[in-house]
Amino acid sequence: GWNGITISRDTIHIEGIELGYKNPVFFERHAVGGEYGAGFSEVGQGILLTTYIPKDESIRPFVVDKREFTDDNNVAVVYHNPYDNVTELAHLFFKRCLDAGITPYIVTKKTVFKWQEGFWATMKKVFDQDYKEAFLQAGLLERCDGELQH
Repeated sequence: GWNGITISRDTIHIEGIELGYKNPVFFERHAVGGEYGAGFSEVGQGILLTTYIPKDESIRPFVVDKREFTDDNNVAVVYHNPYDNVTELAHLFFKRCLDAGITPYIVTKKTVFKWQEGFWATMKKVFDQDYKEAFLQAGLLERCDGELQH
């Protein structure tokens, strides 16, 4: 369900039907900003310039990205991913996993989208500070060398 930060989805198990997963799997999808609020336009050839203008006027605006479109038909998409609520998402996810006895795994596309490194770093920090010991005591990190996996 939707809780203002994340969409929570879990695997469904139907008695008598083997679906490939023996244990439940919990999913939390960071669902604020990003594609959900993306601005877009169909455009032709030209240059897309994304400029950040800080609220603090003592900081100079700067170009976040500049790219040339050489194709006749393109879609330019611009969005942001807020990090302010990732700590709350982390607590929600780790509490759910711990209560259900599930080993947590974090999945991002940070190998493709380098900007997701901040999401992973926050999740790891919350886990290490607030949950790691409880997961270790519950025996839920035995198969992953005692560490949160990504």
